[in-house]
Amino acid sequence: MHAQKLHQVLRAFHLLLWCSLHSFSQPRPPNITPPPPTPSSICGFHSTGCRPPPASSLFVPQHLQLLSLLTTAKDAAPVMWPATFPLCFMLCGVWISASEVQAALPPNLIMTQMVQMFQDFMRQFNKTYESQEETHRRFKVFMRNLEVSHVLQVSELGTAQYGITRFSDLTEHEFAKMYGMSLPSPAPPVKQLSYPNLGNIANKSISQSCDWRKAGAVSAVKDQGPDCRSCWAFATVSNIEALWNIHQHVPRNLSVQEVIDCAYKKTGCQGGFVWDGLLAVFKNRGLSSSVLYPYVGRNQPCQEHRRKKVTPIYGYEVLPRDEKYIAGIVASQGPVTALFNMKVLQNYKKGILRRPSQDCRPDHLDHVGVIVGFNEVKSRRGSWTGPYWIIQNSWGEHWGEQGYFRLHRGTNTCGIAMYAVTATVKDSERKKPVLCPAA
Repeated sequence: MHAQKLHQVLRAFHLLLWCSLHSFSQPRPPNITPPPPTPSSICGFHSTGCRPPPASSLFVPQHLQLLSLLTTAKDAAPVMWPATFPLCFMLCGVWISASEVQAALPPNLIMTQMVQMFQDFMRQFNKTYESQEETHRRFKVFMRNLEVSHVLQVSELGTAQYGITRFSDLTEHEFAKMYGMSLPSPAPPVKQLSYPNLGNIANKSISQSCDWRKAGAVSAVKDQGPDCRSCWAFATVSNIEALWNIHQHVPRNLSVQEVIDCAYKKTGCQGGFVWDGLLAVFKNRGLSSSVLYPYVGRNQPCQEHRRKKVTPIYGYEVLPRDEKYIAGIVASQGPVTALFNMKVLQNYKKGILRRPSQDCRPDHLDHVGVIVGFNEVKSRRGSWTGPYWIIQNSWGEHWGEQGYFRLHRGTNTCGIAMYAVTATVKDSERKKPVLCPAA
């Protein structure tokens, strides 16, 4: 027992020494973004030889007394106090207190790698916390999400990779509350307005792949922010912008805020449905530009005085729950919106996502994106093959694959085929519609 305790103390001392050298030997100016961490400093779960310890075994309350002493020492000492140092001491207290963690940790001081990962995460995504207690709490959540990412990686059926994202310090509940839609299960609209008959178009033979981004038809990825659950409005606007590009040859940058304000009465930031947004655009005979009616990311009254309609639509259509049909519409008409389950996207980094249905239930639909194309992974010896969708999200370009993600096509993964909806826009009388380039 004494030998084991001595071993823990020696390893903790080793960690403190590492923290001291790491913190004071290479101080970084606070306002300069550091270079990306090297692969050797990161323990990624799509790599081999690295597994996270169980989160429950790492965190015990005894370190809080140490944090109090550190705060007093920091205030009294007239020397530089890097953010790294109290965090390292905090983890040292955790390490000494948790005896069972020793069996879970890989060799070569894996805890130092975890500290480094959290520091790199805070720098990369410009994260700051109000207190050391909050820092500890977020580190605990961060470790838990690393464990979740590992579990997702082991059970992944496609090629998706999971790991550290901008959401890695959020609990599952916080993530759902900020970016999901707490709405009841959707029901189809009472009335659909369609022009032309999309069914005849979708039944025609389609190409093997399609990517509207290559035609320049898809507007830039945007970021809805954490304070407004407006994914449905961003998807509505992106759908209309793309269709105007394709069928009218007119690029537009339209107002998401107008959809939020005018489709619902001061509740648009609580979530919504694309068909309600499209119906509001249809009734109001178009949308204003984002310059006249900019995005503020909060509920406010519909501001009719800002309206200057430039992009009317001629109806909308809720598509059948048939992914071949949906692919035909995407290839022949343009991008379509789709509801889906977003749960696993919190830890998604890249690749083609395919989950067991129990991990990504098709009946729990809490997010909306825009299907901008589709393709298929070609057969290679020993590699995964299969068809997939290309989907635009509204979490900014620094999430996923530059703001996009790929989802397995043909098995209703995460409920992607349940509610695909698109506006309808007439073709220009002067020019033919743009054709979708191969992906």
